[in-house]
Amino acid sequence: MTRADITRLKEKHRQNANSHICDVTADDYKRIKPVIRLLERVSEVENSTMTVFDMHRKRYLLKSTRFKETLGYANPEDLENDDMELFHKIVHPDDLSFVLETENRVHSFFNQLPVAEKKDYKLVYDFRVRNAAGIYMRFIHQFAVLEQDKQGKSWLALIITDLISEKAQSTPLQRRMINMRTGKLHLFNDDDFRSHKLLTNRETEVLKLISQGYDSQNIAAKLFISVNTVNNHRQRILHKTKTENTTQALLYAKKAGII
Repeated sequence: MTRADITRLKEKHRQNANSHICDVTADDYKRIKPVIRLLERVSEVENSTMTVFDMHRKRYLLKSTRFKETLGYANPEDLENDDMELFHKIVHPDDLSFVLETENRVHSFFNQLPVAEKKDYKLVYDFRVRNAAGIYMRFIHQFAVLEQDKQGKSWLALIITDLISEKAQSTPLQRRMINMRTGKLHLFNDDDFRSHKLLTNRETEVLKLISQGYDSQNIAAKLFISVNTVNNHRQRILHKTKTENTTQALLYAKKAGII
């Protein structure tokens, strides 16, 4: 993708953000404070990177304590800077067009959803972000609408970020828009990333058994296949999820709704 293409994506992203005005009042912000405090406590207990972004005021209402550490903001003042363009600056240059195009499409998708369905969906996508040491790490991000305004427009976004790989390689990126009620995939089903076909039925079955604590020998006995075949499935799972071990593969698969 050319520099001009990325510039157009950035401008579209900026226009989407600036035009997103919500029907909220001071009472709405007062009402939401206990929810924010609860999420902050959950992020501390789970030791997770969790943020709540206010799409009306274009600022974060919550940045968990691991936000700076995980996403690699080098300067203390950057942690308080809510400019989304600052975040885009630490995204790997090769991944930036994917991130911008994904977020632009998601903005349109949520705007077109019926009011009653906006909280039913979550976006799961992965890309590389530069940490404070200058090393690109691979993260999986989950995005969902947390609160809507009086007209049913998306107001607050909940974003949960998990580390997949500390030294990310150049691998195909993946994205999924999941209806959390039905488990069905939407929006990206027919694009080039094919994330909805990430694992075969057998690979998914093997991964589910791994998540239940079965080793290769027990999986082989349960599925009536050889241990060598199970191990081949395990290797393909790591390759397809772009992870280094089964722990990372399980994390990715669970967040992405594969298992």
